This record gives sequence, C-alpha cells and structure tokens, in this order.
Amino acid sequence: MGLLEIAVLAAALWAVGGLVFLHRKAKGYGQRQLHSKPAGTASQGIWYAFTKGMSPWAKESVRENMASYGAGMAFHAGVFAALALLVASLLGVGLPYALLLVLRGVLIVGLLGALALLGKRLALPWMRGLSCPDDYVSNLLSGGFILLALLSSFFPALRTAWLVETTVLLLYVPLGKIRHCFFFFTTRRHLGAFFGHRGVFPPTGGLHG
Repeated sequence: MGLLEIAVLAAALWAVGGLVFLHRKAKGYGQRQLHSKPAGTASQGIWYAFTKGMSPWAKESVRENMASYGAGMAFHAGVFAALALLVASLLGVGLPYALLLVLRGVLIVGLLGALALLGKRLALPWMRGLSCPDDYVSNLLSGGFILLALLSSFFPALRTAWLVETTVLLLYVPLGKIRHCFFFFTTRRHLGAFFGHRGVFPPTGGLHG
C-alpha cells in the first residue's frame, strides 16, 4: 500500500472520527422530554420518515421542484458509484466490465446532476443570496470526486489525482455541509420519532395517504 492509499485511509478515519465527535456533541445537549400523551408510536413515525416520507408526493417542496430533486438524486447516486470504485481500487479488485459500464453511466448522470445544481445556484439571484462559500466548496469537492473517478476509470494515470482529491474531500467532510451524509439519518430519525409520537406520522389521508 502506497502513501496515497494510506493518506486516503487516514482521511477516512478522520472523517468518521469527526462525525462521531459531532454526533456526541449534539447529543450532549440532552434529549427532549415529551410529556404529552402519545397519539401514535415513534417506531411507526420513524418507519414512515425513512420510507414514504421521503417520496416526492409527501413533500410539497419536492413536488414543486422535481427537476432539482432529480438532479440531487443523480448527484448522490454518482457519489455512491464513485465510492464503489474507490473501494474496489483500494482493495485492488477488478470489476466485471458490465458492472464498470453501469458505474460509469451512473457517474456521468451524477456529474450532470452536480453541474445542474451548481448552475442553478449560480444562475438564480435568490439562490446566490442564500449560498455561502461552503455550498460551493462542498459541491465542487463532491463533483470533482465523481469526475476524477470517471476519468480514472478510463485513464489509470489519473488515479493519483483522484486519490489526492479524495483525501481533501474526506478531510473536509466533518468541517462542512457534507457532514449531512451522517446527520441526515439522525435528524430524520428524530423527526419521525417526534411526529410519530404526536400521531402525525404516518398521515392518515390527503396527498400522503
């Protein structure tokens, strides 16, 4: 294992450790005590939050912005495809050509999604007003990760650049908004548990039924 591979693994440990630290810090504020009589169950609310509650028809903000939703889904799929290639590369595992073609296709779609979201942020004045440097850094690092994963699958000489970029990305994970990759699950769980307790999740009718 070379220095670049060690750097990637060390950065991954830093990212995981940082996320665990931030999670423990957040939990240090204590847990909200619910004194009201339960109108539902937390477990059903959590289940809904991670299933039907994530569908476009369950969220008005998504239904009204389906193009952005699709771009976001593609972007995230591209990141997961790049991670799959990264793991295979670090382990020295050769992928079947058919699977490699599928991953390349997902990477291309993911890159297009990243560019579409970045373009939207740059083009719309109200999006620019809401954006901070972290938004751009997070997008560029994640998009660069996808791009270099794709290019290195065609041109192995670019693997060095990909591993360097990956190291920077992993070092940034606990520091910027990319940490949502971890906190998404914790916040979604708390959301489901709270509204499940109140009997709001799962909804009984309307657009959500």
